[in-house]
Amino acid sequence: MGLLLAMLILGVVGWFLRDDTGYPYHFFGALWWATAVFGAFLVGLLYYALFVLPIAGNEGWTEGIRLLTRNFMSPPPKAEKREKGKRKKGKTAVMPEHLTDLPASFYYLESGMVASHQALAVVKGSGFSRAAGPGFVILFKKERISQLVDVRRHSRMVIVKANTRDGIPIEMPIFVTFQVWQQQEEIAPGEPAYHYNPDGIFHVNYAGSVIDGDSASHWADLVTPLAANLFVTEIARHNLDQLYDADSDGNGPKGEINRQVQRALERSDRLEGIDIINVASGAIQLPEVVREQRIKKWQAQWQREIMMKKALGDAEVELRLKHARARAQIEIIQKITQSIVASSRSGISVTEIVALRMIEAMEEAVSDGSVQALVPRPILTTMVESSRQMLNWIDEEDAGE
Repeated sequence: MGLLLAMLILGVVGWFLRDDTGYPYHFFGALWWATAVFGAFLVGLLYYALFVLPIAGNEGWTEGIRLLTRNFMSPPPKAEKREKGKRKKGKTAVMPEHLTDLPASFYYLESGMVASHQALAVVKGSGFSRAAGPGFVILFKKERISQLVDVRRHSRMVIVKANTRDGIPIEMPIFVTFQVWQQQEEIAPGEPAYHYNPDGIFHVNYAGSVIDGDSASHWADLVTPLAANLFVTEIARHNLDQLYDADSDGNGPKGEINRQVQRALERSDRLEGIDIINVASGAIQLPEVVREQRIKKWQAQWQREIMMKKALGDAEVELRLKHARARAQIEIIQKITQSIVASSRSGISVTEIVALRMIEAMEEAVSDGSVQALVPRPILTTMVESSRQMLNWIDEEDAGE
C-alpha cells in the first residue's frame, strides 16, 4: 500500500510538471515518476535481500527476495487481542492449535526460527516432504507444516487399574521415558544438541491422526495407553503375593514385568520412530478391605512366629534345668561313693561319712551360681534346712556315745 501511494502521489506531481517551454508532461510525466519510484523500490528490495537471511550465496539472496516480496504482498495484520482459536472474519488469523509454539512468521511468511529441541514434519500435498530444523527454516512452494516434534526426552505417567490372577483389583502408577529416534553419533562443538533421525520424524508424523479441524492428536500421547494395556495383561498373569515378592537386591516379578512391557513397546509397529528408553512402575495400591485382610494375615504370621520362638525358649530352659539337676545328683553320688571307699579303708563309721558328704554336696550345690539360677528358691531353702538337721543328728549321736 505504501508503494502504490508513493507512485500515485509522484505520478500526480509528474502530471502537473512542465518543461522549459511551459509544455505540460501530463501522462508521460506521471508514468516517468511512477516508474522511477517503482525502480527505486526494486533496487532497494534487491539490496536488502542480501541481509535478510543468514545464508550466504545466491540461495540466501533469492530466498530473501521471496520473503520480502511475501511481506509486501501480504503483510502481517496488526496485533490485536482475540481469543485463541477464533478466526477473524474473512481470513484465518491464527496458527493451528498444534503449531502454536512456532513463531507467527511461519503463518504469514512461511519461514522462521525453530528452537534447538524442535523439528518440523513438512508435507507437500498429502505426502511427507522432509524433516526441517532446528534453526532457520523456509517452506518451499506448496509445503506446509504437519507437526511440530519435540526431539527431547519425554516422560509420561499413567495410573493402571488391573486385576491379579487371583481376582484382586489393584492400582499402580507406571512411568515411560521415550524420545524420537536419534542419530548414533557424537555431537561436535557448535552442532545442535539433538541429532534426530529424519526417518523418526517421518514415522511420528503419521503416528498422530487429525481429530477435528485444527486439533490433532500428539504422537507422544500414544505411548502410555499402549503401555497401560500391556501392564494389564502382564499383571493378570501373577498373584498378588507374587507381585510383592522380591529378593535381597530388590528384583522380583515387578521388575520382570517392566522389562517385558519395554520389549513389547520397542517391537510395536504403532510406535515406529520412537525409542523406548525406560519403563518403571510405582507402589501397588490396594482396596481398603484387601489391605486390612493382608495386615491381619501378616499379624497372624508374626504371632505364630513369636509363639514358636517362645516355645523353643521354654523347652531350652527346661532341658537345662534337668541337666543341672542330673549333674548335681551325679556329683552327690560320686562323692558318697568316694567317702564309702575311704571309710572302709580307715575303719570310720560309714553313716557319718555319708551324712557329712551329703551335707558338703548340698552346700556346694547351694553356693553354685548356675544351680541358683536354675533351681527354684524353695528347693534351695529345703536343702539348707536338711543339712542343718543332719548335722544336729550327728552331734547327738556323738554325745550319746
